[in-house]
Amino acid sequence: MNITIKKKALLYDIENIAYVIADNGVAGHSPHRVFDICRKGNIDRVARILGLAYAKVQYVLSPLLEVPPMFRDFDFSVIPRNYRFRFKCGLPAEKILKIKETVHEYMVCMVLADWLGITMPAEAKVWEERAAVCLKELAGSSIISGVMTRQVPPI
Repeated sequence: MNITIKKKALLYDIENIAYVIADNGVAGHSPHRVFDICRKGNIDRVARILGLAYAKVQYVLSPLLEVPPMFRDFDFSVIPRNYRFRFKCGLPAEKILKIKETVHEYMVCMVLADWLGITMPAEAKVWEERAAVCLKELAGSSIISGVMTRQVPPI
């Protein structure tokens, strides 16, 4: 089965959470600096962080992927808004939804941690911790226990 994460859905969540953070932000802080996260000029950075998060997830899930991850030089800042991040893996259907939701949350958290590290450094730690929890869940047995992993031939 494939796991597909839509870039448009990621950006939607990132924008909404950034808006709430800005709306509840520190007094005297310019909220537009936070909720402008997916605007022209800033979206390139968001796309690069999504690309880095995608590569990290591929690495963590690589034992489960039917097609080994290809870490090539790819400029994620030029991918369209309707792009889909895909993972082809041989997992039972009941595991797919949990992994998909955890990957989505991880990618959102990574972007927010990076952006808030620039605009509201005090808030960034919360999102870094949330991303770490998601990554730990992806790497840990809570999701992939009992799943057959891909055999890697010896070199």
